[in-house]
Amino acid sequence: MAKFDAATVVEALEWTFEPFVAARGVIREPNDEQIAAYLADIKAFGQEIREKIPDAPDGNDPVDLMTALEDLNLAEVAGLTEKMAGIVAALCGGDPSRETILALPPRRRTMFYGWLQAEVMSPEAAPGGGSAQVRTLRSAAAG
Repeated sequence: MAKFDAATVVEALEWTFEPFVAARGVIREPNDEQIAAYLADIKAFGQEIREKIPDAPDGNDPVDLMTALEDLNLAEVAGLTEKMAGIVAALCGGDPSRETILALPPRRRTMFYGWLQAEVMSPEAAPGGGSAQVRTLRSAAAG
């Protein structure tokens, strides 16, 4: 009989920043409040960037937003980079911390942001997380 197992339905949010930073761990599943705060903060962050860079992307993809920072001066970039790391650290419940995230090289940090958002906002569907048999359904176009 099929069963639902919340412990195995999605993979743990395991991360490692090694060999760049001596840090690794597992992010506790964000709760509804953390996710809502993250979404609101990312939206505000995107708006702040679009005010400084009118052709910045309209979406709220952290990778696109961080890429848009290339058009700003170094002082502005540093402040916004710290802000983004704080937003992500809050979603992670402080582990990794803002400081740990900022210790990553910029390209890897940006990839971490994209990975985390993809995992938290649209985790891959699993077949119930149990031992149920996954059946492929015929396409409607097949007749």
